[in-house]
Amino acid sequence: MQPTPISVFRSQPPPLWYVTNGELTVGPVATTLLARGVESGRVPEYCHVRAARGTWRELTGVREIAALGTKPNAKAPTEEQFSEWARPIERVRDEAELCHTITWLALIATGAESAMFHYRGRYSNDLVTRSVLGPMPNDQLNVSLRPDDPVLSAARERRPVVGPPYGPAEDALAMRFATSSGGVGAAAMIPIFVAGSLKGMLELSRPGHAFRRGDLVRAERIAQRALIPRAN
Repeated sequence: MQPTPISVFRSQPPPLWYVTNGELTVGPVATTLLARGVESGRVPEYCHVRAARGTWRELTGVREIAALGTKPNAKAPTEEQFSEWARPIERVRDEAELCHTITWLALIATGAESAMFHYRGRYSNDLVTRSVLGPMPNDQLNVSLRPDDPVLSAARERRPVVGPPYGPAEDALAMRFATSSGGVGAAAMIPIFVAGSLKGMLELSRPGHAFRRGDLVRAERIAQRALIPRAN
């Protein structure tokens, strides 16, 4: 059995929230407790919340609270379905099919609208864009990333890029998806390391809210496990 690769994402404590109705402020409370308060009607929908070091936002600005007001997506895969889809990828021999499948599974795992996968093959020193999915042109397909690309620099440092807020690497990442039909409300880049070597970069975007860290880690694991048999 292959050992589980080390994730580039650092563990983070769960967020704690302060809640106010405009007159009274309570907290900090965990997200699960906040959600139960909203479901029971004890926390009215007009309340605002903020993280310990954040700014005030509407209740629906908390992802888990926003999800309470939506119907479950009947097409969302279960964990069992997802495992079943991901299992055969380790046996894929064709590089183009491999990259496309990794990108497709990452798109489903994270709820992204558009996704790209840059891959360094066994006999290449460059990361080449091998897959582009979503409502955007594929003019970057089969093009090597520039050595001075700021997103690539972050990947080499084992640093995932997640925005907003935006900085130089985040801006460069958002520009890659600028022509997607939905726009870039959130973007993420996951460096894929196998046996200590940078083998790929998953890049994702969508017009809505930021990506969940757990979903990004799941996409990272899918790519890592698929590329382990191809490690140099």
